[in-house]
Amino acid sequence: MIDYTEFQNEIVQLRRHLHQYPETAFKEFKTTEFIASYLQNAGYSVIKTQPTGCYAFLNAKENAPTVIVRAEIDAVPIDEKTDLPFASKNKGAMHACGHDANTAVALVLAKLCQKTKEYLSCNVKFVFEPAEEIGSGAKVMLQSGVLENPKADSLIMFHFVNKASGGMEVNKDIASAAIGRLEMEFTGVSAHWAARQKGRDAINAACLMAAQLYNINESYRSKYPFFICLGQIQGGTSANVMSGYAKINGNLRACSMKDYKKLAEIIKDTAEKIQTKTGVNIKCDISKYPITPIINNPYMVKKAAQTGKEVFGDEFYIVDKLYLAGDNASMYFENIPGIIMVFRSKSQTALPLHNPKFVLNEDCFYKALETLHKYIIGLYRK
Repeated sequence: MIDYTEFQNEIVQLRRHLHQYPETAFKEFKTTEFIASYLQNAGYSVIKTQPTGCYAFLNAKENAPTVIVRAEIDAVPIDEKTDLPFASKNKGAMHACGHDANTAVALVLAKLCQKTKEYLSCNVKFVFEPAEEIGSGAKVMLQSGVLENPKADSLIMFHFVNKASGGMEVNKDIASAAIGRLEMEFTGVSAHWAARQKGRDAINAACLMAAQLYNINESYRSKYPFFICLGQIQGGTSANVMSGYAKINGNLRACSMKDYKKLAEIIKDTAEKIQTKTGVNIKCDISKYPITPIINNPYMVKKAAQTGKEVFGDEFYIVDKLYLAGDNASMYFENIPGIIMVFRSKSQTALPLHNPKFVLNEDCFYKALETLHKYIIGLYRK
């Protein structure tokens, strides 16, 4: 009988160390060294990937399936504004994403699985992925061959979020959104405002386009959430000069690829109409290959419900609420079945991820460890 509370302090200490020394995408060199050292001390051989990241394999049973446990290791490029005694010491970097907690739990899980491998239902590959925040880490890990030698059969990923209530939740199917880049360039003709008839106003065309994009958000109908998001608009050189150039940057988010593709078509058609109306050339670039939605595997959801209820009781939830957040882990899901588990960090303020004052309640760490360990024990048992 394992007392999982005995691991709580170790997880907290690991998490606080990682929190103090955050590193952003593809700069996680010290973080990876720390992870590799811990895994080696726990009896693992560690394979490092370029430029950062690593993974380790636990051969628990010959000819058994292999499950990947994936944890992200990068931080967000913001300055921390908490008063925590273990606040970030690295300017311009903060684990406001919870990746410090993910990594700490995954490390202790790796050590625990090594000590209890005779009870596991499968082999385990522990993957520590860099650059998740910029959507590039999964591609690097896949290119390194993380799904091979041995071939991976399934994937477990997990995250911590602040919520008013504690517990654990799993989406019954769709768990994240498709997210693609939206970039629009408007090329008109510059002119002095006193001779405006000689110009073609790029800023006017960009403003018309922005207004239409928000109209699409209001008029398009789908049973799933979606949104065309505008984050930047630039243009102009002087107050007395009609701008010959403007640019809009944003992204397109949708919980189904059908909606994503349809919305992309509508945006391009709208751009053509505004181009005809204004005489401003509009170049519209929308990602053809966005981050795709993550869809939880039904069997793995069923197993998660069994384990979640055992550990959290009435505080385990199967949910169908959809969010427009995405994760490049969808690249794994395109190759193997998987699941994302969400552990609720009970918080009075419930500040969201990526907030410079984000504080994660550490009380649930040992329960996350217990859930993941018991899940791996039972995953391939009937």
